[in-house]
Amino acid sequence: MTPERYERVRDLFVEAQTLVAAERADFLARECGADDGLRTEVESLLAHATDEPLFAPPPLPGADDPLGLLGAVLDDRYRLDQFVAEGGFGVVYRATHLKWNVPVAIKLFRPFLDASAQQSFVDAFIKEGALLNRLSRQTTAIVQSYDVGVWHSPTGAELPYTALEWLDGCSLSELMTREPGPWPIERVRAVLDPVAQALEVAHQNGIAHRDVKPANIVLMGDLKAPTVKLLDFGIAKVAAERAGGFTSTAGQPTPFSVSHAAPEQIARRHGPTGPWTDVYALALLHTRLLTGRHPYGEGSLAVQISRAQDPGWRRSPGALGVTIDAVVEQALARALSVDPTARPADAGAFRAALSGASTPTAELVMAPVEPRTRTDRRPLIRAALLVALVVGGLVAWRLLS
Repeated sequence: MTPERYERVRDLFVEAQTLVAAERADFLARECGADDGLRTEVESLLAHATDEPLFAPPPLPGADDPLGLLGAVLDDRYRLDQFVAEGGFGVVYRATHLKWNVPVAIKLFRPFLDASAQQSFVDAFIKEGALLNRLSRQTTAIVQSYDVGVWHSPTGAELPYTALEWLDGCSLSELMTREPGPWPIERVRAVLDPVAQALEVAHQNGIAHRDVKPANIVLMGDLKAPTVKLLDFGIAKVAAERAGGFTSTAGQPTPFSVSHAAPEQIARRHGPTGPWTDVYALALLHTRLLTGRHPYGEGSLAVQISRAQDPGWRRSPGALGVTIDAVVEQALARALSVDPTARPADAGAFRAALSGASTPTAELVMAPVEPRTRTDRRPLIRAALLVALVVGGLVAWRLLS
């Protein structure tokens, strides 16, 4: 993918997220025209940005099983007991591991119509499965991966699947809806330090998550002192497989949630993504919980996109009127810098900064950043024009978590 194509896909993806789902189809039809490949790229990113959960309330009575597989046994090991959720290319079931007699989550993926695309997906899927298995063996704070394979269904279809630990709990997103905060620092640490530990393991293995948000964090047990799990490494990028390591911006854009995105995810001029992107998202979550407010304040998604990129928009708890320990305030202010090189380099450095230890910052070759003053309103004007141009779409992504 050329840099120009990369920018176009990412720009359309960001714009489409400012629209309600019903408006996206018209928007993509207008913006993509006859370029079906461009539309497919954007739709796949949108589909993954609303991925199906690995845990969910029981479906309503009479809810259809989209694949018609309830009761089926996969590879003589996993009996599909309950349909849980559907999204993108995947369907999630609660299943029983017949040898262990324990519940597991089974994610099944529909086959592609194109055989070459199917094989490419399966190869990448197996690789991602091995990646998640390696990470989950190093920390319990990442959802545990048990198995990955391709099941030959009675109809002859080849269905890739992954078996993951079954999670009985609620997402941080749900809890924040019930208890928006402000939360005391002790409770924030109880929830987010395990997430930071999980990211530290990932970063040590050359992997950045790039979509750290409340919906991808699950809390189980006592919600005041919960067991915490980080989900969805399906969009992680392995630095060893990129010629430029983490600083490479080549390849495919990865999906993310705009309201929790770092500046470099929104606009390429801020530089490449990497562990420092996860540090930003983690600091954003700390600030939301400590203040009970989104650091970007009220306003439309376009306003938040503008503020995320504005160095003059202060985001730390102190800037939002909440007094916390000076060390924590300073660590969060650094981690929320628009310039990635000013942040702690990875989750380990961020955790050290929160505890008062000295921390290295990211060493990157950055694209030049246009200087702006605090009163520069060009980003907001551009974002407002961006929203005024749109009307919107949605379809599917290769779910590789």
